[in-house]
Amino acid sequence: MREQTPEEKPYRFVPFPSEQPLREKGAGQDRLHGGKWSGWFDIEFRTLMPVQVATGITDFVRTRSGERLALTQAMVKRRLLDDPRRSGIAVVLPGSSLKGALRSLVEALSRSCVLVVGGLTRSALPRHLTRCANPDNLCPACRLFGSQDYQGQVSIADASVPSGSRVIMGTPLLWAPARSQGRGLPSRYLERGRARGRKFYKHHRVASGPDPRVVIKQGVTIPTRITFTNLTSAELGLLVSALGCHPQYSFPIKLGAGKPIGMGSVEVNMQRVVLLSGSEGVQRAGRLGKAISKAECLEGEALKERLVEWTQQAEQEELLLTEQLEELAQIFERSSLNTPAPEGMY
Repeated sequence: MREQTPEEKPYRFVPFPSEQPLREKGAGQDRLHGGKWSGWFDIEFRTLMPVQVATGITDFVRTRSGERLALTQAMVKRRLLDDPRRSGIAVVLPGSSLKGALRSLVEALSRSCVLVVGGLTRSALPRHLTRCANPDNLCPACRLFGSQDYQGQVSIADASVPSGSRVIMGTPLLWAPARSQGRGLPSRYLERGRARGRKFYKHHRVASGPDPRVVIKQGVTIPTRITFTNLTSAELGLLVSALGCHPQYSFPIKLGAGKPIGMGSVEVNMQRVVLLSGSEGVQRAGRLGKAISKAECLEGEALKERLVEWTQQAEQEELLLTEQLEELAQIFERSSLNTPAPEGMY
């Protein structure tokens, strides 16, 4: 089996911003602040490619050829899908999976820190993008999704998967990227000795292979809710852009495992936004019910107009980086969904 050249790899990089992270104190969740937005997005995401679902079963059987491993996993997973006694079990996609995917996108689209860094790769990263360490001085991604000693201002509910949506499909085996001479980042990740940016996998058709996976099949619509507290208009514009719902730069995003082999492509459709009405210092407990009773529900054209307003505000405040947004939109180009899967090792 021939080794792929860097040009054939199914990923590209969004460059790191040259400026320091845009840090400030988070607004918190203990009360609703005047001049900021609280509420929720009701969204649906549609699977444009299969999305991997965890079965909760771990099988450590291995052979030199890998054939028995694949057969054993297939047998166990088939019983899980076909056993009528399990037909009433609710299957969900954890909100944490979508939250992790959105955080990585928000980090790429804003002046945010690099939160998770392995010891071997730390030296290749820009020194000015060190992780946030002070809860009173947080970058946009840490304010929205949380950091040490700070609960984020965005939460995502688990999404119920419709019955009959799971299937088994065979995919190639995935291998960890090789280290350069046994340590550090591979050379193809580097430019002049420094990391090229944040890596994102492009959309393409799913590759086939001997490794069976339980997945949500293509064409399934899954509703969920994203709740936010005390966000500015610009922060909402950043979040909307990370969902792939920017009015000028819309694109499907990637979710779940198996991204290198074409899995995880989903399109987010925003159904409605509910905005709570509150004045400065309204406690979440007690008077929160009054704020909910005055909620504003945005749908249709009213919602589209507000999305334009929020994303423009994010760009004007330079919270949303236009260069990075354009690059990400090219990586997640919708037309690439019809691209054949890369050949060779993954």
